This record gives sequence, C-alpha cells and structure tokens, in this order.
Amino acid sequence: MNSVLESKNDVQQVTGDSTAVSEDTLRLLRRFHFGEPAAAEQTSIPEPTVLPALLNAYRDASVIRYQYPLYLAPPDDCETTGLARPISEFFAAALQSFAPGGDDARVLKDNLPWLERYLKESLGDTGPAAAAALLAAAAAAMQKELDLNDSAREKLAADLDQLAAAIAPGGQFLGYGPGVPLHLLLHAVRHRDSEKRAQLRERIDSHIHGLEALLDVEKSKSADANQPGNIQSSVGLGSQYFDSGALSGMLQHRAAGSVAMSTARRARIEAALRTLQAWQDDAVLVRFVGRIEGPGISDLPEVQVIDSDDRCAHASAVYEQQAAEYGVLFAALRVAALEIDGSYDPAVHDSWFASFDWQAFSDDELQLVTRVFVLVSAADLAGDGLPSFSRLLASRLPVHVLTSVRAYDNPGARPDDGPFDAYRFELGYFGVGHRQIVVAQTSAARHDDMLDGFLSALDSNRTSLHLINRGTQSKTKKPLLDPWFVASAALESRAHPFVLVNPDAGDHAAERVSFGGNPQPDGDWPVEKLEYRGTDGEKADMELAFTFADYALLMPALHEHFRVIPAGLDSRDLIPVDQYLEAEDEIADRAVPFVWAIDAEGVLLRLAVSRALVFACRDRLNYWHTLQELAGIQNFYVEEAIDRIIEEQRVAIETEREQREQEHAEELESVRSEAAGEAMGQLVDFLMGADLSGMVTGGSPLATMPAAAPAEVEAPVEEHADEVEPAVAEAEEPEEELSFDEPWLDTAACTTCDDCISINKMMFAYNEDKQAYIRDVKAGTYADLVAAAEICPAKCIHPGKPLDPNEPGLDELIARAEPFN
Repeated sequence: MNSVLESKNDVQQVTGDSTAVSEDTLRLLRRFHFGEPAAAEQTSIPEPTVLPALLNAYRDASVIRYQYPLYLAPPDDCETTGLARPISEFFAAALQSFAPGGDDARVLKDNLPWLERYLKESLGDTGPAAAAALLAAAAAAMQKELDLNDSAREKLAADLDQLAAAIAPGGQFLGYGPGVPLHLLLHAVRHRDSEKRAQLRERIDSHIHGLEALLDVEKSKSADANQPGNIQSSVGLGSQYFDSGALSGMLQHRAAGSVAMSTARRARIEAALRTLQAWQDDAVLVRFVGRIEGPGISDLPEVQVIDSDDRCAHASAVYEQQAAEYGVLFAALRVAALEIDGSYDPAVHDSWFASFDWQAFSDDELQLVTRVFVLVSAADLAGDGLPSFSRLLASRLPVHVLTSVRAYDNPGARPDDGPFDAYRFELGYFGVGHRQIVVAQTSAARHDDMLDGFLSALDSNRTSLHLINRGTQSKTKKPLLDPWFVASAALESRAHPFVLVNPDAGDHAAERVSFGGNPQPDGDWPVEKLEYRGTDGEKADMELAFTFADYALLMPALHEHFRVIPAGLDSRDLIPVDQYLEAEDEIADRAVPFVWAIDAEGVLLRLAVSRALVFACRDRLNYWHTLQELAGIQNFYVEEAIDRIIEEQRVAIETEREQREQEHAEELESVRSEAAGEAMGQLVDFLMGADLSGMVTGGSPLATMPAAAPAEVEAPVEEHADEVEPAVAEAEEPEEELSFDEPWLDTAACTTCDDCISINKMMFAYNEDKQAYIRDVKAGTYADLVAAAEICPAKCIHPGKPLDPNEPGLDELIARAEPFN
C-alpha cells in the first residue's frame, strides 16, 4: 500500500449533535467491549460496505496498477528477465530498449495503463495464458479503441510489434487468483528441473555407450569374435570393402594373448547396462498428494495428483518409493562411471552399493528425484493431522508441505470455537521448532517473496513448509476489495507476516531468517497517512496505524466484533486500538478501543472493538515481536548487550579520566616540589656564600674585647690576609636576582590538547615529545598567558606576574591568574 492514501472520493468527517449523546452511550459501548450480550444487542453493527479507513482508496481496483498480471519467462529466458515480473515492469523495460526518448512511442506509452487493464480483465483468475497471443488481441483492441489517423495508427502498430517482439517463445501472462501459488510453484519447478532432466538423459546415454564399449572390447577377446561372420557383422556396411576371412586369420594371435574380464565384473557391467537401457524418463515433474480444486493444473501432463486421508504419511511413502526407483538408476550410473574409469574396487564398493538408498544420494542426485508436495488444510495440520505432520517435518525427507492460511482464523481452533477464543496456533513457529526445515510464510500478493520461498525449498534438499495467504474473504459473494489488496492487508496488519527461514544459510538465526518483505519491520504496526476533509470543509490528515483489528474489519464474519460510535460522542476514554495496547492498566480499564473506518459515501466512522478482538491483536503483536527477535530486530538480548557495553565503556572512560587526572595532579605536585626544592637550595647556597659585613657596619655599636698586647706577626698573618681579599672581592660582585613571579609551564604534565597553541603559536610550542613549553614569553600578552592557563585541561600553565606593567586590564588579569600561580 502507498505511504499516503487518498480516496477516489473525498473522505468527510461528520459530527453529530453532542447534546443527543450522553455518558450512557459510552457506558453502553464499554459494556459491549467487555462482551456483555445485552449491550451488543443495543448497539449498531457497521454496514457491510464499511472499509478500514486506510483501504478506502482501493475500492475500485480496475483503475489501480499493482504487481499483477505477471509475465512468466520460459526456462531458457529467465537469466535476462527473471522467473516472473509485473507486466508494468516488463513493458517498461521493453519500451526502454526500443523507445528510450520521452517522445518515442508516445501513443503507446500514454495508453499503456489501458493495455495493462485489458490484459488483467482478460486473464481474470483462470491461470496462465500465452503472452504473445493475448498481447496481440490486446493490441487489436487498442487500435480499435483509439481514433487515430493513418500515420499514427501505423506508428502505433509498429511500436506494438516491437513490444510483442520482447516476449520470448513460451512466455506467459498470469493474473491474480486463488490458483496463483500453484501456478508459480510449477513455474519454479520447470525452471529448476527441466534442464537437469535433460542433463540426466545425456549422462545416461553417455554411460550406456561407455559400458557397451567395454563389453565390445571384452567380446573381441573371444575366439568367436574373430570368425569371418562376426567380423563382417561388426564392421557393418563397410564389410564389402574387406576380406573378412583374411582379417580373421590375422587377428587369431591377438585373441590368444588377451586377459579375459572376470565373470563378476562382466555381470556387474551387464546389470548396470540393463538398468540404464531400461530407464524411462519421468514425464511428471511434481506429484501432489491432496486435492486441487478447479481445472488447469491437475490436467497438465507434468503433474500427478494423488489423494489420501493421511496426506503427510502418504507423501512420505510416495517419495520413498520413487527414491528407491531413482536409487537403482543412480547406483547403475555410479557403477558405470567406476567401471569405465577402471576404478571399481569390489572390496570397497560391493558393500557400499549393497546398502545404497536415498540417504546416500548426493545433493545433485536428490535434485533429480521427482518433487513431492503435500496439499493440506491448515486446520488439518493443526488438528488431527498434527502427529503425522510433525513426523514428516522431522523425517529429513525432501517432501514439501503447502497450505493456504486464512490470516484472520485460528487453525488450531476446535469446531465449536470462535477464531479468538484461544491463542492462535502458529504453524510457522511450529515449523521453526523443527529446526532443520525450510519455513516460508508468504503472501500471494508478493510474488517475489513467494518465489523466493519456493526456490529456497527446491534448492535445499530439505523438508519444507509453505504457509500462503491468498486474500480470501469469508461469507461474501462479491468482496468490496480485490483479493490482492486483502492479501496485502494481511501482510501489513501483522496478521500474516512474511518470514523465510532457510537452515542452509547458516547456523545462526540472523543468517537463516529473512524478514525484509514486511512493511516497516522495525515498528509494531505500519503507520500511514490518511487525508480527509474536516467538518469545516478544509483538507486535513492524520497518521493511522494499520492493526490486526483493521484487517479483521475486511471479514464480514467478524463484523460482530465492531460497533458504531455515534459521531457526536467525544471522550478521552475513546482510544485507537494501537494506543490502547500500549496504555497503562488504569487507563485501559476505563477505555473503549476503536478503529477508523469509511463507509460507501466516504464518511469517516469510529468503530468500537470487542475485547476478544483486542486480545487477538495483542496475540498477533506478541508473535510479531517473536519474529522480530528471530530476525535480529529489536532483540531484547541484543539491546541489553548494547546497553551493557555502552555502560561499560562509559565507566571505563570515566575511570581512565579520573586516573589520568590523578596522575597529572601527582606529577604536577612532584614537579612543583622539585622546583621549590631547587629554588630553596639555590637560595641557601647564595646566602651561605654572601658577605654579611654590611649587616654589622650598618648596625648599632657592638661591645669590643680589650686590645691584646702587641706581638710580632709573622708571614702567615699576611697569607691569611691574602686569602681574605678574594672573598671580599667576590662579595663585591653584583648579585644575581632570583624571581618566583616569572611565567612557567609544567611540560611533563602537558596532554597535547592544542589549546594553548591555538591561542598563540609564537608564545607556545611543542617539543620532540609533543609536549608544550613556553617558546617566547614576550611573543604575546599577559592576557594570552592567563587565557591559556584557564583553558588548559592539565592546569600546567602558570602565568606568574605580568612583564608589561602598562598592559591594560592588569588588575582583572592578575586576579584571574591567581588560582594558577
């Protein structure tokens, strides 16, 4: 269905007299919802012409193009066109090949929808028809329908001829109908098996010639083979040019020296040769065990129909019987190949061939066995036939089960039960539980998905289960919608979702499960836009979810689960079904769920829904969630693992950040301690070597000792004086000033963040270890230093005091720098 739906006729919203309705009406609808019979009798069932609001646009299917009719390519043409494609796509591709320009074949392009509609109406649901003949009839009808001049008529005829030339010999058109699944199945089997059957015949003939040659050689070794009469017969018509008697004499000595074939080998070769010569190709491609309603399929020469009371068990017996027949052929072919190659070893091969059966077939040999399909109802599979059905699924026999499923019904319901009295028996999930079978739950409305299911099963050599919805409606002679739209609605509403499980694709569910054929597969329900005209006459739109309750409205037999809500009744307790399913219990206990509908006059209606139908919606939604998890969509365990990994990464990042901050803080403190120690050491060294005499002379008078008696002072006194003089001279040198107010950068703590570099590349630079240092403090301003210190994540920049006392705004800058000094 389209993402934006518009009705052919305007959809109008109608309001009633709100004063005419009361809380009593709402209570009555609530009692109906809970299942009270008296309330059901006092409320109105919708008219039979009512449709779900999102499907009103499709009342007239004759003016709507959809996937059918199909063009079915013959087996020798499928590589270029595919097995099947809508005729709209087929015609578009053909026109592109001979009329690529916008104005090329203009008349034909403009009237292509008319041509497609003529083909669809001509085909009906009778089955495939010869494409070339039907297109020729449609072309003649188009020429008659259009009032063209001679020139335009000739051009249209030429374009129609080119369009017809695109149809390969044997091509067919197929319209939509109940027989579509079987017709497409046969089409798939023809494509898969016709060429294989031809190759098998060539292989048989080749091995016959090879074995005959071996026996001819062995025959030539006998004495009788060299007699003139035998030589003459073996040479054939050319014997008139030979002297058979003379030739016989020449060959006598060769026969005497040859080694004769053993009796056992000769018997083995002759037995294999007899088997190959007696083999008759099976004209039947498919054996159906069950019943086929209507003509067109059962009368085909490539089809055999076998009825049985226990169809699953009988199909197993049919397959084993024909597999035994093919087993004799395949054994003969293998023996022939070994004998022709001269590699048959009785010690190895005799015992192996003695127990040779279908389980020893190669994959290629299994593909050659005539296909066996079981045609059985879903009710039988879920009822009395369940044990036999389960045994077949577990048997490993490549037998295929095909059943038509009514998406609104419960195949496991007892005869007296309603469709919503119990949880639905999901045959598809039952099949998945057998693990090693192909399960294809498909819709006839999506031919490509259905063909994928058939081809996966035909190629797999496994048991398979095909659950197909055809869009049938109950208790209606003239349905309001084309069955194709009904089948599409079953797919959209999660009533019959697409799923293909192929164990050959891998051991993991993500590899096995195909889920892409579902609309909006990530959500609970598909959500689409409905356009309508409001009570004020203006166009409006609203988003609507298409639920199982909407699909159930298509079935007249289920209209008893709906009641009309008066147009004037407005209440917060009236909730759409999709919102009701998500509501909290305290809200749901008071609410009345409803769906939007449109009647034949194009008027929007609200229909209250029974609790039993709401339970069915919840059950279908639960199964949908199960399939989503199988396909890896919104998988609880996957989402839980993702959340866990995200949390683990967050904790790891946070821990690493805290550890790095701690390491930086410790490293910074260590550098600061080392710097302070070095500064104090330098200060002590300076003070220890300084001249402190100035402190004495410049101070207050000191007490002195009395002068000692004069004594002779020897040379050492002079040497002492000489030693003092340099110290005095050294103290007189200018002192080197040491300041703690100069800017500095703790390079070891740098994290290479580029923040300081981005502020001033001339002031800051990186060393060889990609860590920053102050290149030139005079290359920038004090404001640059303060800004770099503030932005540094490692807090390793210390601005110190400003070098330029005239820089503007120093008071503020010094205050900002204080935390970093």
